[in-house]
Amino acid sequence: MTVAIPRVFVSSTCYDLKYIRENLRFFIKTIGYDPILSEDGSVFFNPKMHTHQACLAEVPNCQIFILVIGGRYGSLIKKGSTSITNAEYMEAVKLKIPIFTLVEQAVYSDHYVYTNNRHNKEVDITKIIYPSVDNIKIFDFIDQVRLNTIDNAIVPFKDFSDIESYLRQQWAGMMFSFLMYQNEKERIADTLTVVSSMNERIEMLSRQILKSVGTVDAKMTAALYDKMMTHESVRDISYFNICVTPLAILKNPTFMDCLQFLGKKITVEDKKNEVSISVDWISKRKLEQDETDYQYVRKELLDVLSEFNITLEEFIKSHKN
Repeated sequence: MTVAIPRVFVSSTCYDLKYIRENLRFFIKTIGYDPILSEDGSVFFNPKMHTHQACLAEVPNCQIFILVIGGRYGSLIKKGSTSITNAEYMEAVKLKIPIFTLVEQAVYSDHYVYTNNRHNKEVDITKIIYPSVDNIKIFDFIDQVRLNTIDNAIVPFKDFSDIESYLRQQWAGMMFSFLMYQNEKERIADTLTVVSSMNERIEMLSRQILKSVGTVDAKMTAALYDKMMTHESVRDISYFNICVTPLAILKNPTFMDCLQFLGKKITVEDKKNEVSISVDWISKRKLEQDETDYQYVRKELLDVLSEFNITLEEFIKSHKN
């Protein structure tokens, strides 16, 4: 009988992190897990798919996701504005796969400089040279990971020994947690949460698709809602008992603008580093996270419109009623 073993997806740019990826492959094999790296042939490249989509299609088949961020931003995903690595990461987030993020120490240090000067009006951020990176979008990617509400740990590394030590500790802790705390009650609660989320998603999709069944608009509507429902900021808007639509997000450039457009007024509470939300207020830190996530979801919706060759103005005009 074949024993099922965890499959570990390694996501990073390839050429600059070649030796890190080779060491990760060896390390993962030594502990009995199955490493999944695109250059190994362990990803099935369906001849009917672009290679980028084939990599994304492999993520759901894995149980652990390792994200390594180095100095190269990497190629943009086909028909998208983010890197392939970024898209793989978002797929893992959507699927709630455990993510272990590691960043080269030099990149992490430059990110600190970038963060400290980003809002400094006396500094022209575009003229600062960061020796460790080829694109400052890498810093935005790090922020995206860091500001996620869960699974947002980031660990810098100088060499592979740092990576190996961290992963050994984390995976041992993950196994301990599973053995000690996993029980039937938690499994039932998780199942009910998933079912409830699916019912909510199906209900929203059904209402919209029935209005335009059998048309290109139906496919576009389904794609828009599919992108929306995976984002924390959209779930937080729904928390205020508001039915949010793609139109509301596309018409409003910020999270707070969207709430106001939907008729909801809330206050922003300065609760230090507390990340919390209530029916009529939101903490400052939570708002920052939602604003960042809102920009990502809005960009994804605009990308969907682009895929269907629809401009924002055309979409708003055809859906204003």
